[in-house]
Amino acid sequence: MTSATGWQVPGYTELQELGAGAQGRVVLARGNVTGEVVAIKYLAADLVGDSRTLARFQSEAEMLARVVNPHVTQLREYVTLPGGAAIVMEAVHGQSLRKLLDDRQRLQPEAALAILKGSLLGMAAAHSVGVIHRDYKPANVMVQDHGQSKLIDFGVAVLRGDASMMGTPAYMAPEQWQGGPASPATDIYSATCVLFECVTGGRPFSADTIEGWTTQHTSANVPLERLQEPLRPLVIHGMAKHPTQRFSNANDFVRALEAVAASAYGADWERRGWAALGGMVALFAAAFPLTLLGGGIAGTGTATGTAAATAAGAVGSAPPAAAGHSGLIGKVGGSKVIVGAGTAVTGAAIAAYLLWPSPPTVGGKASGSVHAYFTQPGVLLGQPNMPATDTPFMKMGVEVTPARVKPGTTIKVVTRFQAKTFHGVKYLPGGVQQCFGQNTKRQDTNNTYGFRLGGPESKQDNVERIYFFRTPKSGTPPLPTKPTGTYVAAPRRLTYNNQPYLPSQCAYSSTWVDEHTFKMPDTDELKPGYYLIAPFSAAIFTGSKKGVDLSPQESGARIEGQLPRIRVFWD
Repeated sequence: MTSATGWQVPGYTELQELGAGAQGRVVLARGNVTGEVVAIKYLAADLVGDSRTLARFQSEAEMLARVVNPHVTQLREYVTLPGGAAIVMEAVHGQSLRKLLDDRQRLQPEAALAILKGSLLGMAAAHSVGVIHRDYKPANVMVQDHGQSKLIDFGVAVLRGDASMMGTPAYMAPEQWQGGPASPATDIYSATCVLFECVTGGRPFSADTIEGWTTQHTSANVPLERLQEPLRPLVIHGMAKHPTQRFSNANDFVRALEAVAASAYGADWERRGWAALGGMVALFAAAFPLTLLGGGIAGTGTATGTAAATAAGAVGSAPPAAAGHSGLIGKVGGSKVIVGAGTAVTGAAIAAYLLWPSPPTVGGKASGSVHAYFTQPGVLLGQPNMPATDTPFMKMGVEVTPARVKPGTTIKVVTRFQAKTFHGVKYLPGGVQQCFGQNTKRQDTNNTYGFRLGGPESKQDNVERIYFFRTPKSGTPPLPTKPTGTYVAAPRRLTYNNQPYLPSQCAYSSTWVDEHTFKMPDTDELKPGYYLIAPFSAAIFTGSKKGVDLSPQESGARIEGQLPRIRVFWD
């Protein structure tokens, strides 16, 4: 992979450029050995010789290296060779919060609080190792395809106690304007400013000059009347003028947030927030945080941090002695599903799209996605302290070409699937994760477990199948939860397969991409009309513990989304 001057980071193959600016460029790349898709941030060639800029660039990598948490983008390596410097980091599925706010102006409280909680958990991890972000703002928060948030861009982060003035004026704490030392309270103030913006559609303060910003943040009252009443105590506490009057740490803020959210918006507020956010993230195309390069960057791209697995197949975790060929994937009835590299699949209900002319002709494309997860993952893994945010999950994207078909038409169904399977993990009180690796034999880590998507009729006699479910022409039909569809035998071709174990997540990240190609049969079983297309016989998500299936009530198994809809017509 080459930089602007031809310098290259060894061991990676560039997939696409995500953006470029005065300070450098960001590219999407795949590790030649690991197969992991990463983002590589190159420092501009003309800045490599500037010792201060290079030191700041290296400092960003050092700050990232200190923080290991699923709510913070992860450093893979810092590379410096004669003539160049680069940061290799985890690539992230999703869109920036800035983009979501620009599109929607404001968010529902549940969605805003879900974003804030994720950010605060990332902050808490950073603060625990002495790192203060100093530039928390919507552009530096990625909303992932499953709705959870991840904190990015530690370009101006410092160690606790640094007193230099740096940040984005709309979100800078009073002590930053006054030259005071950076502390966890500094980030808490900024995060609360963003919460205010998320739920009201506007920033708490505005000004045209540095003097104006200083006055607003240090002296002006927060316009609480613009907030819903339940949120006012959080904002009062989080945006107090003096650091000692704010929440003492990010974890305390999380606890207060959870109490307010459950009381005001119901016990399932977080799940509904994730679902709403996932639905906002574009299907198969995620905006990468181009702000990583600083100002003056244009363009969008796709960032992927993990890949995918088999949908109607089973994914689970077992001790190494019982794993076989890693023991993670097994057919349980149906075809397979996948999310390929460079692809991000939304984790909430997203309407499939379908366009065609009248009279009908063969053509078009239909897409949909499904997200399956657990609200009580600790029951599944035998880890009572496991937080719901760390749930194993499956995500499936299905693309059908063409979307208007008649008997004899060749149809291709591309199924992209992603799964995350925790293994070798133990959770302490308070949800603190300990990872003992993929080969551990400790008895206090997760028990043998598995999960699968699909009904028992999805595959029989080794015949790969694609299922058609009759559906209305318009509206948002529910996922088919009973095996009432008509299937067509469809040969399967696996085009991508990757299952790395990621120690930073204490989990396997599994990815497949399948293609099923077949001819539309001429049969009265599939008369003209509209059909949902799926590689499984029913949208059923099942978890098993030590070989025994759990009821959805026990594990909190959930499945959401929308399958692609096609039109069948006859000449």
